[in-house]
Amino acid sequence: MSEFDANAPLDVSELGVYKSTTPELIVVNRRAFEATTSIGLRPTQEDRFLLIPKFFVEEMAFCGVFDGTVGHDASEFIVQNICAHLCATDEIKDMLNLHNSNDSRLNNEVAAGKIRIAMRSAFLNSDAALIRMCSEKNLHYASSTGVSAFLWKNLLTVAHIGDSKACIAKLKGDDVCPEWLTVDHKPHMPHELQRIEQNGGSLAWLHGNKPYIRGGDFFRRQANGEHPKQLNYSRAFGGKDLKMFGLSSDPDINHFEITPEDKLVLIASDGLWDVLNPKVACEIAIAARREGRSATQDIVQRAIHDMPICGVRDNITVIALFLNDL
Repeated sequence: MSEFDANAPLDVSELGVYKSTTPELIVVNRRAFEATTSIGLRPTQEDRFLLIPKFFVEEMAFCGVFDGTVGHDASEFIVQNICAHLCATDEIKDMLNLHNSNDSRLNNEVAAGKIRIAMRSAFLNSDAALIRMCSEKNLHYASSTGVSAFLWKNLLTVAHIGDSKACIAKLKGDDVCPEWLTVDHKPHMPHELQRIEQNGGSLAWLHGNKPYIRGGDFFRRQANGEHPKQLNYSRAFGGKDLKMFGLSSDPDINHFEITPEDKLVLIASDGLWDVLNPKVACEIAIAARREGRSATQDIVQRAIHDMPICGVRDNITVIALFLNDL
C-alpha cells in the first residue's frame, strides 16, 4: 500500500464499516469478527455500534459500542463521526506509514503511545462536535456511553467512558477464564465524585439505590417547570447540561498484549452485562463458534430470554472478536 499523505485526510469511505447485525462471521488475517444488536425488551433502540474488521490494513481493526440515554441522538451521532475523528489524527497516519514501510521503530510501546493519543483525541473531539450539535437542537441531556477497541497485531487497546464494558477470555484446557478489560464510571466512585463536587454537581441515589450525577441547577430548573435529567454514569459523550457539573468525556485507555491463550474479546452494552456474567457470555460464544453458529446471536438470545428473571428491560448490543484458533 502507498504511503499516507500526512497533510491529507484519510479516506474513511475506503473502510468496510458495519453498523448493523453482521450477516456472517467476518474473517480478516485469521481473526474473526461478528456483531449483533437487538432492541431487546425496550420500546426503542438506543444502542449503536461500529465494526471495522480491516482498518486500512489487515493487521488493524477498530470497533465500538455506544449506548444512548435520553434517546438515540447521541449514540447515533458518535457512531457516524468517531471514525472520522480517529482518522484525522496524525498518530494514526504515522502508524499506518510506519506499518506499511515495515519500519522497525514501530513496536508495541511506540504503537501504544500513538493509539492512546489518537483514541483520546477521537473521544474528546467527537464529544465536542456532539455538544455543538446538541446546543443547536436543544438536546440538553442526550448522552451515550462508549467502549471501543483498536487492534494492531497482538496489541489490543481499549478506551471507554460510562458503563458499557469489555472482557477478554482465555482458554486454559477446557476452562473459559474471562477478565474484565474495563471498570465502569459511576458517580459514587471517589475520584469521580471528587470531580463532580468540585464542579458544583452532586450525587443522588435513585431507582433502587443506584448512583446518579445531578447538576447544580437541578432544583432551580425543576422549580421553573423544566425536567432536568440525571445520569447513572459519570463519563459520557454528550450530556450537554451536565458537562459543566463534572460529567466527563475523557476516556480510560488501557493496553493489553494478546497471548496465544487469549481467544475472545466481547464488547457490549449494559443490556448484556446486567443479565449475563462474563463467564457465561464467553462460554456461550465459544460453544457457538465451535458448533458453527453465530456467537453474538446466541448471546443476545440467551440474554433476552433471561431478562425477565433479572428484572431488566434494555437493548443489547454485542461485538465478538475471536483472536486465536479455538
